[in-house]
Amino acid sequence: MPSVDVASVEEVAPGTSVRVDIDGKPICLVNLEGAFYAIHDTCTHALQSLSGGYIEDGKIECPHHGAFFRIATGEAATPPATLPLPTFQVEVRDGRVFVGQQVISASHARSN
Repeated sequence: MPSVDVASVEEVAPGTSVRVDIDGKPICLVNLEGAFYAIHDTCTHALQSLSGGYIEDGKIECPHHGAFFRIATGEAATPPATLPLPTFQVEVRDGRVFVGQQVISASHARSN
């Protein structure tokens, strides 16, 4: 997947997230103190949207059952979720945020 322009930097304030869709795939775009991350927007346990979930200490909470995921890696940090979220490459250029290819990590390879 080529990089897709999904938002301006100003659209995602530090400590917040927004949902964007790329080719029908829901992505949760997160701004952690000026660093942008993209994770799949659907909780691996409850199949609920994570966008707008509570963000604390580099983790985002699923509003349905309270599972936390590490934003930088997609790793499930607390039960009831046990499977990681897919993560995606992010690049900021000229005040715009671009989301690209899914990142394949060791934790994702083990869960598939």
